[in-house]
Amino acid sequence: MKSISLVLLLSCFIAVPLNGQEVDPKPKFDIDFGGALRYNYVYSSWKPNQQKRGGDIGFEVFRINVDATYGDLELHIDQRFYSKAFGGAFLKYGWFQYNLNKESHLKLGLIPVYFGPQQFNSNSWFFQLPFYIGFEDDHDMGISYDYENEHFRLDVAFHKNAEALTFGDNAPVSPDRYSYDFSGRNKEVNQFNLRFNYKLNGAVKQLLGTSVQYGGIWNLDTQETGTQAALGLHYQMDYKRINLKTQFISYNNKPENSDGESRDIIEMAAYNFPYNTAAKANTYSVALAYTIPVNWGPFNSVQLYNDYTYMDKAIATWEDTQMNVTGMFLDIKPVYIYIDYAQGLNHPWLEPNPTNALTTGDPNNGWESRFNINIGFYY
Repeated sequence: MKSISLVLLLSCFIAVPLNGQEVDPKPKFDIDFGGALRYNYVYSSWKPNQQKRGGDIGFEVFRINVDATYGDLELHIDQRFYSKAFGGAFLKYGWFQYNLNKESHLKLGLIPVYFGPQQFNSNSWFFQLPFYIGFEDDHDMGISYDYENEHFRLDVAFHKNAEALTFGDNAPVSPDRYSYDFSGRNKEVNQFNLRFNYKLNGAVKQLLGTSVQYGGIWNLDTQETGTQAALGLHYQMDYKRINLKTQFISYNNKPENSDGESRDIIEMAAYNFPYNTAAKANTYSVALAYTIPVNWGPFNSVQLYNDYTYMDKAIATWEDTQMNVTGMFLDIKPVYIYIDYAQGLNHPWLEPNPTNALTTGDPNNGWESRFNINIGFYY
């Protein structure tokens, strides 16, 4: 009888804490799908037959976005579908994320390359010139850590390589990709990125920062590793309806090319469109925007902007490159419209002879222009 009473007494002491414990509920799985369908109207100064037709309208991209969460785990995907001529289907980004806390996170996969004030250093559909040499809206394979509070943000990343679409021992980089990477006989390898942004909050919100990039360049022919290095300084300001973004970039690529091949030139590619770039240069960018809230029919806001970049190539005899885009952005959710007048001098996307526009250029070149309207439905 005493033994039975002792067992019952012990069971009460054991049961009470168990019943009183607050067991964490199972994490909830959430998933959101989004995307866009976009078309372009194009009118180019260097295409006389296109001008005779009054320009062309064509398909730009269909994209699918997936954002999923499960507790502290996240998944983010952006899959793009372009026309075959522009590379077809490829992943813009796709990464797993673990939230250490509200301020710090780990990312693994096809992740952002942290360089510049933010993902974009531009306002227009065309981006700024640094995009065309791999320094804006770039994503590579790797792992990163970020920490952000109300005063500053720190990003640290290691990128093993750019998007690898083939795994042959000596396979070249495919030009079918979203962001610009080394291509031809060179590959990006073992790249480190560090970015620090300091925020000044007040009536005028400001951001001052620096970006550092260092890594290797593997040459398929010599089987040797060259080096790549870049330093960026940037400033961003928001005051009422005005936004200003400025950036200075100095980069130096040293590929170990084969004998007889210039080491002052390195090929880059995206959208199935390879071209040569200067291995060493400085760029100076400024982007200014003014947003006007509107309440007229479906319109929510109109943003007016101008984006400009000057590229100073290290070789003095080469012609420098310039790019200027004047335009407006119309917010008619779920429809977004970019109306841009883009001008370029020795710019691969804004002239008839793109291969060496970002290297030697042509002293006889004048400014070329492209009027572009991008209409997208976002869901």
